[in-house]
Amino acid sequence: MLKILIIDDEVASANMLRILIDKHIREEKQVECCNDPVKAIELVSTFRPSLLMLDIEMPGMNGFDFLAQAPNNDFDVIFTTAFDKYAIRAIRFSALDYLLKPVDAGELQNAIHRHIIKEEYAGNNTKLVKNLLHNLHQKKEDFKLAVSVKEGVFLFDLPGIICIEGSNNYSKFYFETGKPLLVAKTIGEYEDILSGHGFIRVHKSWLVNKAHIKKLDTENQLWLSGQMQVPVSRRRKGKILEVINSK
Repeated sequence: MLKILIIDDEVASANMLRILIDKHIREEKQVECCNDPVKAIELVSTFRPSLLMLDIEMPGMNGFDFLAQAPNNDFDVIFTTAFDKYAIRAIRFSALDYLLKPVDAGELQNAIHRHIIKEEYAGNNTKLVKNLLHNLHQKKEDFKLAVSVKEGVFLFDLPGIICIEGSNNYSKFYFETGKPLLVAKTIGEYEDILSGHGFIRVHKSWLVNKAHIKKLDTENQLWLSGQMQVPVSRRRKGKILEVINSK
């Protein structure tokens, strides 16, 4: 059964979210609302939610402060927020979800569905939340990327990622050390997450860490660390040459 705790200082916003959940989420569920984040800390202990619907912008104690003080963070989190580019980037790096206000019913259904799938695996919500709190206090180049797979949650420093290969709805990570890792997320999603962090799309199927680029040969094969070779599409060749020439 889904146990959902909505935390939002705006009564109308919390009530609307509860109405949307009651109307559009068919799974068996129990939903509680709290408009005071301080009181919600105690409610987490007694209600023991599996999922928080957590507003970020709250007076006195914002959503991130709440997570830092919550007594038990072995729960999943879906943030509800107005657009905040830096906060959203930190959330996505930590493999957590968010909904923009006003919340759309279809996006809510998708987010809850992703939560249900995540709960079927041996995910580590505590690890995801701790990584988010870590990233919020770091420069973007020091963010750790959380990758959630059925075997658990892995945290990666960006310099150690050589490239990512996309295939349908999956992405395969290649590292300086260790075995490749297959993740159920598209390469387009990772391109969006890692934009501005030194990664460049060189082909429809390849996303590359600029720091690991060695050379581009005459056959449009890009040589990377570890003797890896990936193809470069014609329309992206100019961009790659700019990167190589700027080194």
